[in-house]
Amino acid sequence: MISVLICSADNSLLNRVKTNIEQTIGVEHEILFFENLEKKGICEVYNSLAARAKFSYLCFVHEDILFQTLNWGLLLADIFSKNPAIGVVGVAGSKYKSKSFSGWYSGIPDFDCANILHRYSYGDESICLQPDKENVLEEVVCLDGVFICSRKEIWQQSKFNEADLKGFHFYDIDFSLRASRVCRIAVTYGINIIHITKGGDFGDSWVKTAIGYHIRFGKMLPGTKLVDHSNSIEEKISKTWLDVLKKYTISWRNKLQWIGEQRLYYRPALYYSIAKFLFYKSMGIEYFHKLLKKGK
Repeated sequence: MISVLICSADNSLLNRVKTNIEQTIGVEHEILFFENLEKKGICEVYNSLAARAKFSYLCFVHEDILFQTLNWGLLLADIFSKNPAIGVVGVAGSKYKSKSFSGWYSGIPDFDCANILHRYSYGDESICLQPDKENVLEEVVCLDGVFICSRKEIWQQSKFNEADLKGFHFYDIDFSLRASRVCRIAVTYGINIIHITKGGDFGDSWVKTAIGYHIRFGKMLPGTKLVDHSNSIEEKISKTWLDVLKKYTISWRNKLQWIGEQRLYYRPALYYSIAKFLFYKSMGIEYFHKLLKKGK
C-alpha cells in the first residue's frame, strides 16, 4: 500500500526511523532508502527511489523524525480514498507561496498550516498552525519536505526537479507547487510527528538556492488558491523572511543580491527590516540582544 522513501545521511537516524515506521504505520509497506555518501541531490535520490517503489502511495520522509500516531498509514489511505481530488498530503505547508523570496512559511496566520513537534537539545517546540480550528485537513499549495505523501501517478506527472535543483533545498516547494496544478494538495492535522532537529539552516546555501529558484521560476508565482494576492501580502512576507534570515551567517554578496533582485530598496516600509537583515548578525547586535533578553 505505502512505499516509504528515505534519503539517508546518518545510519543511526535511519535505523531508528525504520524501526519506528515498522511499529506505527499499520499497513502493508516497504521502506526504500539510499545512503547518500556521494551527496547526490535529494531530487535525484527521491526520483530514483520512487521509480523502484511497488506501492501506489509514496511517502518521502526525513530520517530525523519519529511518528507518534499509530496506524498513520491507515489514516493516509483513508484521506486518499475519501478525497479522490487530493494527490499529495503533508504535515506542514501554506495556502500561499509568494513571489517574494521565501520558504514555504508565510508568517500570515490565515495561510500557514502545520502540525509538528520540533525536538531540540534544549527542549520541545510544538508547532500547530491551524487557520480553521474545525478542519482536520487544509488545502494548501506548497509543503515542507519533512513529510510528503503522494499518489504515485502524481509523482509521475510532477517528478522532483533534479535538472534544476541539485542540492537539498526547495525540492519540496517546487514539487508541491507543480503538483498543485494537477491535483489538490493538503496538510493533515491527524498525523503527529516529532522532528528531532538542530534547527533549520537558512545560511548561504539555502539563500543562494532561494535566489536562484525565484529568479528562474518567479513567473509561476505567487502560487495560491486565494483571490487576494495583493502587494501588502507580499510585503508582509518579505518582512517575515528578512527577520528570519537576520539570525544566520550569510555572505554580503548573497545579502545584497537578496535585496537587489527583489528591489526591496524601493519599499520604505521594509527599511528597518533590511537594516536588521544586514547588520544584526554581522555587527554583533544579536549578541547584545540575547544579553538584554537574558537580563529581563
